[in-house]
Amino acid sequence: MGTSEKPKAQVDKELDEALKETFPGSDAIAVDRKPDEPVRPVDRRPPLIDRDLVEKLSEQAKSERVKSK
Repeated sequence: MGTSEKPKAQVDKELDEALKETFPGSDAIAVDRKPDEPVRPVDRRPPLIDRDLVEKLSEQAKSERVKSK
């Protein structure tokens, strides 16, 4: 056993806990050895929305609602 490996008892305990967290039994075990990856590209930023734009769109929506009645 190398120095970077966990003791068998600890690995067994972690596996038991992962199995308890998995429901139903047909699902894969809740253990992930891969590092978490971002859901979106790191360089992507959220859209910029300002108050004037929100008010303009709100007025548009109100006028369209009135027209459709």
